[in-house]
Amino acid sequence: MKMTKLANVLLGLLLLCVAACKNVETKETPNGFKYQVVEAGDGIVPKQDQLLVFEYVMKDSKDSVWIDTYENGFPGVIRIQDTTTLKTEIGMMQMFRQLSDNDSVTITRPAKEFFKDVLGRPLTPEVDSTLTITCNLRVIEILDMQKFNEFQSKLFEKRKGKQKAKDESAIDKYIGEKKIANVKTDTSGIRYVIHNTAGGKKPTAASCVEVKYEGKFLKDERIFDKNEKISFSLGQVIPGWRISIPMLGIGDSATFYIPSALAYGPQGYPGAIPPDAILIFDVALLGVGDTYDQESHGCK
Repeated sequence: MKMTKLANVLLGLLLLCVAACKNVETKETPNGFKYQVVEAGDGIVPKQDQLLVFEYVMKDSKDSVWIDTYENGFPGVIRIQDTTTLKTEIGMMQMFRQLSDNDSVTITRPAKEFFKDVLGRPLTPEVDSTLTITCNLRVIEILDMQKFNEFQSKLFEKRKGKQKAKDESAIDKYIGEKKIANVKTDTSGIRYVIHNTAGGKKPTAASCVEVKYEGKFLKDERIFDKNEKISFSLGQVIPGWRISIPMLGIGDSATFYIPSALAYGPQGYPGAIPPDAILIFDVALLGVGDTYDQESHGCK
């Protein structure tokens, strides 16, 4: 009886595999670039100047994910050029001309060929040339420019909510794993721990403040900035600081866990802060003033 059930299960899996394999179709572009259509869409290909929007996951044969747009919330976008560019286009660009809405395709190549035919550039020295790279791609929209602008605005709003939830989850996980006590949550989503309260004067969101601080990334605890004593107007810093520092009085210190939207957001700060970085700041408030003095570089 057990063998019969097992045989039925194996037969079912085999039939599913056969059905799936029948649905996979290999297609080829004019310059010989081959790709597999795993699921066919509506068959209506994009016109000149339309934008093809697609989600994709790119990973290598060691199962390392390079890019996952489902995860980062930024789908790929390609504008279809006029046919005069067709002969000089790489295989991937020619493929986009042949795709329709809801097409799902797979491209697998050795690393060197993948860089040439898919990314349009030579293999970089830091990439292992023995790897095989796979891109699983699904077309989600074909739009003209006006509709794309509307789509992009909605995408940013949707991503903002998704990123906020993701950041809060990451901060809470970090706090839990580190067993950090006495954590409070501001309505903005900032988590914080007040280390001491001296009862000194508190700033407003428009005040000039003098602080000592150390900033690090929540992801790997790497310190990216620190200063023993610096003054600035709170009106000229990231939202997370405008919200958090007024919680302190002179002589107080705290640790603030700032979600990326209240730090440098999806754009980051080139060369210093990566996109969507959650930041941790250890801050001590040293002084408060009404305005920042350009000559003394202090508060007055």
